[in-house]
Amino acid sequence: MTKFMWFQMISIFVILGLLITICAVEDKLVSDALYNVREYCYQIENAVIENDGIKNNVVNSLVENLEEKWLSDERNLCYVVNHKSIQEIGVEIIKLKTYIEEDDIREFSVSLELIKLYSEQYHHFMGANFKNVL
Repeated sequence: MTKFMWFQMISIFVILGLLITICAVEDKLVSDALYNVREYCYQIENAVIENDGIKNNVVNSLVENLEEKWLSDERNLCYVVNHKSIQEIGVEIIKLKTYIEEDDIREFSVSLELIKLYSEQYHHFMGANFKNVL
């Protein structure tokens, strides 16, 4: 084999390795961000049950933490996916804060369920898998 052929083979392996690394990092970012959102939702649900309602400092603090964490993760996800594809979670978090102020537990619960649903759906279409490659 000539030097040029070796160079081509090495170049192909380097590019392939780089692509695999980028896909793995993307999948890790997406998975971690959406996992964090779901975990916060479960914590909020438990806090609502334990504190008999939504208008208290514990639930309010958890929703604030969820919003901060989501905004931080959303900035990173915008490099990977279109912002319009993931904005629903942010909208629902803002609704959560409004429902706390209004003490509307029914609508609060609906928004919380929507956030969990969106995080599960986003994981399916944003995650790196063979179907998304095709």
